[in-house]
Amino acid sequence: MFDIMIRPILFSGLVFGWATAGWAQVEFWATSELFKIRPEGWLRVPALIWDAQTATVRIAGARNEYVPFQVIVSVPPPASRREPAAEGFFVEVSDLTSPAGRISRDRLHIYLQHVVLCYGKSSPVGDTGLWPDALVPLAAPFSMAGPFRRTLIRRALWVDVYVPPEAAPGDYQGTIRLLRNGVVQKQLNISLHVWDYVLPAETHMITYMGVSGRRLAAFHNMNPDSPEARDLLTRYHAFLRENRMEPWFNERLQPKIEITGDGVRLEFDHAAYQRYLGEWKFKRAVLEAGPAPLRRMPDAPPFSELFNRRVKSYLSQVAAYFRTHGWLDRLVFNSPIDEPNSAEDYEQTRRWAQLVHEAAPGVPFLATEAPVPDDPSWGTLTGYVNHFAVHGNALNRLEVLEAIQRERQKGGEVTWYISCDQVYPQPNYFIDAPAMDPVMVPWITWRHRLDGILYWALDYWTQTVDPWLNPVTYLSGFFCSGGGVLNGEGSLLYPGSRARRHTGQPDVDGPVPSLRFLLLREGIEDYERLWLLKSLGAGELADRIASDLVADVSAFSRNPEALYAARRRIAERLEQLWKTPR
Repeated sequence: MFDIMIRPILFSGLVFGWATAGWAQVEFWATSELFKIRPEGWLRVPALIWDAQTATVRIAGARNEYVPFQVIVSVPPPASRREPAAEGFFVEVSDLTSPAGRISRDRLHIYLQHVVLCYGKSSPVGDTGLWPDALVPLAAPFSMAGPFRRTLIRRALWVDVYVPPEAAPGDYQGTIRLLRNGVVQKQLNISLHVWDYVLPAETHMITYMGVSGRRLAAFHNMNPDSPEARDLLTRYHAFLRENRMEPWFNERLQPKIEITGDGVRLEFDHAAYQRYLGEWKFKRAVLEAGPAPLRRMPDAPPFSELFNRRVKSYLSQVAAYFRTHGWLDRLVFNSPIDEPNSAEDYEQTRRWAQLVHEAAPGVPFLATEAPVPDDPSWGTLTGYVNHFAVHGNALNRLEVLEAIQRERQKGGEVTWYISCDQVYPQPNYFIDAPAMDPVMVPWITWRHRLDGILYWALDYWTQTVDPWLNPVTYLSGFFCSGGGVLNGEGSLLYPGSRARRHTGQPDVDGPVPSLRFLLLREGIEDYERLWLLKSLGAGELADRIASDLVADVSAFSRNPEALYAARRRIAERLEQLWKTPR
């Protein structure tokens, strides 16, 4: 542990940190959300939103937008390891007020950043040591104690300011205070500028985010078919919705299947359908083209006559149910062949596609593959697959980019995804990756004219005893990454049932977000700004700003100042367009 105290000093637009252990004053300051504030060592971040002279954090955002920032508590380390860490800290905020109105403190949410030990590097720009990740809602005093009885010299908190759609534009002022044992130690000022436009309620980028109800049930020792397990999965889905995301496979919408002779009988959970597609208005309902009961029928080998009749019975009934209730345009059937990578995989994918097209005409068939095969001898999926989910590595191939646009011109939908074998300089969601990586994923999506993103799992805790303690939740990633230790792969959420055990904060009945998850949400809101620009007739400007930040999937800006400048440029133009009679 370092025997120095980190004190923020503003110099030439940067916040540096240094001081000696003898300097005993607790420090409280702020910085942008675009940095990962590690609890030890040297810290150097651009000032950006922090005015040290007036102790003011200056932020800006639109209505119906989250505007986050971070506050940092720094204390000198104890004289020896035997002394306890400083404790009893709490942070509270005031209302934000302006002459035109008020944003209640209830709209400001504070999260304590839990740190985890990364014992390996995920990439050439990664690092070992303690990293912030889980964001626990702050509801109780916290200490400077870290894992492994380590006293931290710095703790960061994430502050989410939600600007409601009805808020009046203008400048709002408020305060955020640091208390210790109930006594105010420091106070910062908050200056929020609310731009005069509203982000759309609908999210126009497809977000296929993997959450497994069976994994959630297994981790919490529940029967996966119990009401408790179903309710827990629904809470995870609701959390996705609150942050502009949706599930990839939605187990709550998968009908129960009973095999009856040559056909099947289906039972739909209509209440769940009304919630997800009626009330919540999810953009997509992705169901398996071949659910497990139909893929493993002892009396019907795959693609036999009986097999095909039963599968088509299932597919046609699902399509009819969606058609009857006016949701057919949101139904997507997913290929049972994940990432086809051989001639046999391609042939089976085509067979599944044919079944879908015959039994449910017009319903898209999704495969996790590019429109161009790695080996031409495998044949093609074009004409069989309507929706492609393309691996990020494939976006480095010009022929794939050209094929993607041809598919989209035909009415197909193309998303892309990041996984364990996508390495720097491409973006990833690793705990020890740059904070800008998740933010820039939606920007890359816009730049390549893709329809959205997919991520295979947010809750893959299967290969670790506890994700709060061990960031390597997907040990198998070692093999597909060429030997990388992938911190946080497949795990962008934490089980809230263990919050108290590891942080001292109350347990959460549902998920706890990671820093990476909320940074991805920030990028999705950026995408919505670009969409809004285009919808108001400034599509060329949106494309130009995106191209200033993104050349391709392997070359994009990780410069927070550049991103802030782009956001301001977009906001100023949107204000002009918003005030123009439409």
